[in-house]
Amino acid sequence: MSNEALRLREIINKIKDHNLLKDRSCKNIRETIEDLGPTFIKMGQILSARDDLVSKELCDELKRLRCSVKPMDYDEVLDILNAEYNGNYQEIFAEIEEVPLGSASIAQTHRAKLKTGEDVVLKIQRKNIYQMMMMDTRLLKKAISILQLDKVVGNIVDLKEIVDEVYSSAKEEMNFMVEAEHIEEFENYNKNVMYIRPLKVYKKYSTPYVLVMECVGGCFINEKTKLDRLGYNMNEIALKLADNYIKQAIDDGFFHADPHADNIKIIDGKIAYLDFGMMGRLSSKNKNLLNKCIVAIIKNDIVEVAHILSLLNVNDSNIDYMKLNSDIRMVLDKNKTLEINDIDIKDFMKDMFSMLHNNDIKLPKDISMLVRGIVVLEGTLEEIDSTISLMQVLKNRFNTSKIMSKEKIESGLVKILENSDSLVSMPKEMLTTLKGINNGELRFNIEINDSKNQVNRFEELFHQGIIAALDLAMIIGLSVMVVVAKDKLPFLFYVYALFALVATTFLFYKIFKSNIRKK
Repeated sequence: MSNEALRLREIINKIKDHNLLKDRSCKNIRETIEDLGPTFIKMGQILSARDDLVSKELCDELKRLRCSVKPMDYDEVLDILNAEYNGNYQEIFAEIEEVPLGSASIAQTHRAKLKTGEDVVLKIQRKNIYQMMMMDTRLLKKAISILQLDKVVGNIVDLKEIVDEVYSSAKEEMNFMVEAEHIEEFENYNKNVMYIRPLKVYKKYSTPYVLVMECVGGCFINEKTKLDRLGYNMNEIALKLADNYIKQAIDDGFFHADPHADNIKIIDGKIAYLDFGMMGRLSSKNKNLLNKCIVAIIKNDIVEVAHILSLLNVNDSNIDYMKLNSDIRMVLDKNKTLEINDIDIKDFMKDMFSMLHNNDIKLPKDISMLVRGIVVLEGTLEEIDSTISLMQVLKNRFNTSKIMSKEKIESGLVKILENSDSLVSMPKEMLTTLKGINNGELRFNIEINDSKNQVNRFEELFHQGIIAALDLAMIIGLSVMVVVAKDKLPFLFYVYALFALVATTFLFYKIFKSNIRKK
């Protein structure tokens, strides 16, 4: 029996052992996922921040998967360290705490002390995790296809895409030297942000399977009681967190893709991000288009939003732009009457993804990862200070009305601008039309009833037009001959005259017949 068949049997047996088909309580779902292993735990961790997809109760239960996964035995930890440091780990670390700080799907962390005296945290990867996740990914994708699970939730989320995302992000997370580079790159992008505290990584002692980082003190960002006692302003923390995350996405194009509360701390008046295994990176093209799309959404420019989405689309299928414009209008109009602070970004994103699916539009992976990160961050903001809206921060960032206040604009000028709105929009409409033609977005639909008879009528008119043109040419020719000829008309004159007479008679006959038919 193959390894995949054995693993499949193991999965089925574990589901039976937990009686999951009958007992679908949040606790039992979490315990089943935990027992199924790393791949399922990773998916559970992702879903724990998506109360737009699953219930709030299930999200709260799945949050326990972030750091409460069954840990490796300490002897197994030491075996890994021996293998990574060629049996010399005791020459680097003065001590390693036996009880882990946390245990997650891919790795677990232990507090330690370097021989040089620094307090550090060791992130140690589980054994054979890569092989296990690769096998589970194949099995999950087969199950989705066989059971057609994608059709059940296809209007909300692409299950195969989530499985691929879990595997690709986990694959990158499994190389801790890549994570070390992420930490340094993030520090470089945020070195001028006074309220962001960089995380120090000891690359000298790190390996692809063991990451050595500084031990960060302070409080987790959602420990409100402790932070309040220390005199922190939660509103200010939430505002700065939101503003910095938008900077990461819009300005840097390099963002933390898993900004839940357990990955963010407050220390010495600064925000410290932890766990840089899952990072997102926007291409320069997509970053530029994303900026334009946000501005278009804020301005309620439906045509421009549709145009940008068509440029972002990675599917090859044709787009029905009339339907797309209509669907975008419905999504934007749903929140039109709400104050910006009252817009639920999770519901908005859910509506947007449903609209994209209905129009067969698929966003690039970097954009999808950012959207997921934004939804996760919104959940973190709700834990810190629910009065801070990421939508409001976004609008403030792109708001250009501050250049000229309303008080400075004379009422007469306002009326002129309002009345000239149509004139001003004409060049834009022309540009939009040209864009549509250039990109193949503009299509002309002509509906002809009783098409067979209409086609025959067109042919008949075309033939009559040719005869009329020849008849006109003959008459002109006759006129020229009469003027030129002085005494005797040439024989050709009579031939032309006969042909013109026949053609004219025929045309009058067809016109008379057509009028009789109409009556």
